Amino acid sequence: MVAAECLAACLSNSSQITATISRRSIAKATAVAFVVAMIVLVTAVLPAEYGIDPLGTGRATGLLDLYQAGSAPILPAEGGPVTVQADSYRTDARKLTVPSLGNVEFKYELAKGESFVYTWRAPASIPFDFHTEPAGQPVEASETLERGDAAEKQGLYTAPYDGLHGWYWENPYDADVTVTLHAAGFFTEGRLFTPGAPPQRITIAAPPDAD
Repeated sequence: MVAAECLAACLSNSSQITATISRRSIAKATAVAFVVAMIVLVTAVLPAEYGIDPLGTGRATGLLDLYQAGSAPILPAEGGPVTVQADSYRTDARKLTVPSLGNVEFKYELAKGESFVYTWRAPASIPFDFHTEPAGQPVEASETLERGDAAEKQGLYTAPYDGLHGWYWENPYDADVTVTLHAAGFFTEGRLFTPGAPPQRITIAAPPDAD
């Protein structure tokens, strides 16, 4: 009976010792992990991600350069896919009446590199000519970029030089034809040309929230 009680007491003490050792091991491992995490934070994460280098290890290891490279301004390359414009884009929507057996021209004034997207529609296929009038050049310098017969067209255009850029429509029918034009881009003015009348300068208003 005494031997059994001694054995039980020994087992109980052993369990308590094991539990104490386990708790100490867990606490020690947690402390070590915390210290390691703090070392990584101070020596690597802070210099690379936030530019904070309290110990100078980021500069020594080059990690600080990662932050500086990521935060440095990057300007669009000339001729690249991003073209920065000084003004807000504008939208334009208008209906142009092409008289029977007559014609109409409408062009936007653009600087080199300015662009616009467009779509135009007519109730029937009509002859058209998309062309330019280079600024400061004679009429002979006009360049046709697209010509044909169509009832609608859409696309994206970027001006290769300063000047007027747009369409000539001709009506071969016995009744007037209405061309509906929608465009959005970096233009501020347009020109309307009708036979027997001087060119009409049209201001394209800026959007209300442009300022």
